[in-house]
Amino acid sequence: MNKRLAAAIQRDNEREEAGMHCDDCQTCWIHQSWAADCADNPVHTEPSVRHYPRPA
Repeated sequence: MNKRLAAAIQRDNEREEAGMHCDDCQTCWIHQSWAADCADNPVHTEPSVRHYPRPA
């Protein structure tokens, strides 16, 4: 990861904490990359729900 990407990830994280919607991020925290580089990744297009708790 280069310094420019690391700074952009940090900036996006701070903006999200301040109320920015995650769809407006320029970076991908999951993949530690630019959002445009992983937009077609199945993690984003077909998210898994296996980690959600089952209803009682």
